[in-house]
Amino acid sequence: NLTSIILPDSITSIGWSTFSDCRSLHSITIPHSVTSIGDHAFSKCENLTSITLSNTITTIGDGAFWGCQNLTSITLPNSLTTISKHMFYQCSSLTTITIPSSITSIEEWAFAKCESLTSITLPNSVTTIGEWAFSGCLNLTAIILPNTLISIGKRAFHDCLNITSLTIPSS
Repeated sequence: NLTSIILPDSITSIGWSTFSDCRSLHSITIPHSVTSIGDHAFSKCENLTSITLSNTITTIGDGAFWGCQNLTSITLPNSLTTISKHMFYQCSSLTTITIPSSITSIEEWAFAKCESLTSITLPNSVTTIGEWAFSGCLNLTAIILPNTLISIGKRAFHDCLNITSLTIPSS
């Protein structure tokens, strides 16, 4: 029945599966003292709609927000370099995401089954898109890939049935 969390400034990391399956959790404020969020830390927090991430966070683990079905938008911190595996897998209400220019890699299944995601702009810092990264993003209509991109994994856009505009750079 936990609906909101305010963590104290003494917390420096949120461990593996710490709040996983907290299905009533609506919001969380993470203090600036936190530098890492572990694998599956908030997975299956189905009612999580709001999360504030500070620029002190350098690592967000695999599947950290997996299955957060009511998460509609999120701004990733400028201190992050990788969008890890399954980070937003099955975040079916995610419509917008701000990806900072510090991101160089989007790993496997990162946004798979984000069915409400309609468009995404990748910064020029991105060099790698992993396998199945945007698979099943049924409402994704437009994506602009950066000139710095050197690798796109297999089935990265599998089942993205509504893409009408895709710009692939010469790189």
